Amino acid sequence: MGEQDCGDFLSSFRELSSFELRIQIAHSKAEVAEILNWYNLPEEDFTRGFPDLAKKVQLLPD
Repeated sequence: MGEQDCGDFLSSFRELSSFELRIQIAHSKAEVAEILNWYNLPEEDFTRGFPDLAKKVQLLPD
């Protein structure tokens, strides 16, 4: 999913980079859920749009 495909969720490259970094340094699935909520991004859209990050999140503790 590129920046243009993020629609209303992530409107700039800076915001997209910040989002991806926050997900990558998250310590738990609960923290990721808070990040998704902050960006108003449904979990289904996250999984579909960021499959590599979603795989990393699956390895995090609850």
